[in-house]
Amino acid sequence: MDRHHAMHCFCRVVETGSFAAAARDLDVTRSVVTRTIQELEAWTASRLLERTTRTMQLTEAGDRFYAYCRRVLQDTEQTLSAMRSARAGLAGRITVSTPVSLTLSFLSDHLLAFQAAHPALELDLRLSDKPVDLVREGVDLALRGRAALEDSSLVAVPLMTLPRLVCASPGYWQRHARPEHPQALVQHDCLSYVLGSDASRWEFDGPDGHHAVDVRGRLRSDNSLLLIDALRQGLGVGLVPEPMARRALAAGELELALGDYRAEPRTLYAVYPSRDHLPERVRALVRFLKERLPAPAVG
Repeated sequence: MDRHHAMHCFCRVVETGSFAAAARDLDVTRSVVTRTIQELEAWTASRLLERTTRTMQLTEAGDRFYAYCRRVLQDTEQTLSAMRSARAGLAGRITVSTPVSLTLSFLSDHLLAFQAAHPALELDLRLSDKPVDLVREGVDLALRGRAALEDSSLVAVPLMTLPRLVCASPGYWQRHARPEHPQALVQHDCLSYVLGSDASRWEFDGPDGHHAVDVRGRLRSDNSLLLIDALRQGLGVGLVPEPMARRALAAGELELALGDYRAEPRTLYAVYPSRDHLPERVRALVRFLKERLPAPAVG
């Protein structure tokens, strides 16, 4: 008995609901399917199906064996897919949803490097800061910067930590006293990212404990790069992810404040719907990003 073939046959019987339907699906005779199930029952020493002339249902042992067969078949397919991809190189299309500002400020280099390494691959990049329904919209992978992910049905792989910094332009700090304590931010024009979970309340931990500050300002936006441009022009104070502000800080266009206090960081996640049947090209992209990006902070 070819056990792999037999397990596939058993799964098709369960999934199609009858021996005849499974036989048509597998392009074999019904007697072949019947004999295969009998051989499996002999091998497992268990009755797997209760069947009459009109009905068929899984036994308790059959239900456990079906789950086992699905795992074996899926693992086999994923392993063979990886081996074929290793020989032939990655091909096909990956649809990736990525945040606008993070992508334009630093993620694009890594994504384009991945495609350059795999010229037979098609990369469909959809830039949006708003949540997407991965299954409904046909998205293979989403990259998202969050404090935490709410949907427990998704697989989320942490890629890197995104520290957040309080900063403003040198000109702004010349006109306004640089805060030495988070509560002093109430006296400043604070620019808010409206899609963030803390758009109007910034929280910090420091040597004197935890502080939550209700901030206000004249400019709000759903795009972090626009807010950073406004900071460079001296329009207020911002709480921004370090990778997005890195160039402006290095050029002296922005300067930091509240160095003794730490805002809650964000984590960049690779998010996909399920580990089952995940294409090897998507796994390869997640591995590629994990290797190139700084490891996420622990704890």
